[in-house]
Amino acid sequence: MAKGYANVYYFTGGIPEWRYFNYPLAGEEKWQQVKVNKIPPLEFKQLLDTHDDIFLLDTRSLDRQILTRPELVFAMDNSIMAGSYIKGVQHCPLVFLEENHHLIPRDRPILITDWIMKQSVIAAKFLTLQGYDVIGVLKGGTARWQTEGLPLVEGQDSLQRQLSCD
Repeated sequence: MAKGYANVYYFTGGIPEWRYFNYPLAGEEKWQQVKVNKIPPLEFKQLLDTHDDIFLLDTRSLDRQILTRPELVFAMDNSIMAGSYIKGVQHCPLVFLEENHHLIPRDRPILITDWIMKQSVIAAKFLTLQGYDVIGVLKGGTARWQTEGLPLVEGQDSLQRQLSCD
């Protein structure tokens, strides 16, 4: 007995190519109208250096070994984040943001990063719609920050963290 779907197709270029051909998209209009400022690393660093009231948020994902641990208790800090990170960042993976955004101060401007700018734009749109003052996201993410030689706090990579947790 067959289970699941038959005759499943996919669009090779994904949503960007779908948009290129002007095919219709269904989505929340408000979400699409939120513009996100993408700030190059040097300008991003200058904002952090000159404004000590900025809340810096990193929304990168957790690695699978951590995310699937049954005893995982989320805390908005960098203790469960793999890899290097920008000094002063608070870590809230995008998957936890909706249920934990109340932990982000509403009275401070927010800058957002992740590793390669995959989750940060989504987080910026979500927080903006929740009424937060999002200045922008790090263009190219922490990976670009690192490539441009800007300072990072050395964190453990996924393998080191897995070995220290086992």
